[in-house]
Amino acid sequence: PWALSREAHEAVLEQIEARRKNFQVRLADSITAFAGSMKFVYIHAVFAVWMIFLEKDPWPKLTLVVSLEAIFLSTFVMIGQNRAAAFQQAKANHDFVE
Repeated sequence: PWALSREAHEAVLEQIEARRKNFQVRLADSITAFAGSMKFVYIHAVFAVWMIFLEKDPWPKLTLVVSLEAIFLSTFVMIGQNRAAAFQQAKANHDFVE
């Protein structure tokens, strides 16, 4: 997903290269990409059906899982927003110099 293009803006190329070198950023990108996919939705639908229909008392477990997942997913959303803001700032700085 991070293929370099000669036509891309210099600030874009720098951000892509910096992201490629950082394992934590690549991991966060992978999780964010998966969490934003339909596969993620389907897995949750199957999980919800399983919990509701096959578990004896699903609500405490379901509440715990959903709460923990919401905490982690909101963190990844904030990471993505911070990344977008850093990119916009780098591009604005480059454009200002040019």
